[in-house]
Amino acid sequence: MEPLNFSELLESLNQESSSKDKKTLVQTVAGKNTFTSYQVSEMLEHFSFSKDQLRTLQVLRPKISDIGNSFQLMDVFTFAKDKKRASQLLGQPENVESALNMLKHRELSQGVEMPAAMEESAFSELLQVLDRQSFPREKLYLIELAAFRNTFTSNQVVLLMEKLKFSRHKLRLLEIIHYRITDPEKNFQIVSAFDRGLDKKRASELLK
Repeated sequence: MEPLNFSELLESLNQESSSKDKKTLVQTVAGKNTFTSYQVSEMLEHFSFSKDQLRTLQVLRPKISDIGNSFQLMDVFTFAKDKKRASQLLGQPENVESALNMLKHRELSQGVEMPAAMEESAFSELLQVLDRQSFPREKLYLIELAAFRNTFTSNQVVLLMEKLKFSRHKLRLLEIIHYRITDPEKNFQIVSAFDRGLDKKRASELLK
């Protein structure tokens, strides 16, 4: 949705006092518009209860124009069960690692090139969202969400690893994301980012 029109929409949502009226407004505007993930997150913030946010997300999901940036929506939800339901609405598989493995094999068997790496602007937003998370589990969850619909350069993977303190979490990140690295010839950057020899060895095995 154009920024000016979207600002007017947010003003209209502010003027509505009941969640029912807000949902009616969202349903109306969703019929003729598409929205960025950030815009959807802004609309969800206008609802006080997660059940209303999830119902609104269900309406808006087909209208998200940059589904690869849907990790931005997770900041809206506080509780794990709500995040999980939101992920389901967004089409996120239960086992991302397995899904990415299958996708990689499908691309190889069909001779399909891996999509280009995540754009820098979107990647910068991902790093900012990760900075707002307190626990590694939350960070890894967001990385899973982003990895399902994006690819990354080796340097971007290193930057993601820097958001995690312990090597076991960094290796877990690599287990998830190693299928979606666009420049495997630069994988040495990732191995070099680990301090301990055993961690370097494990990283190297994952990247083969």
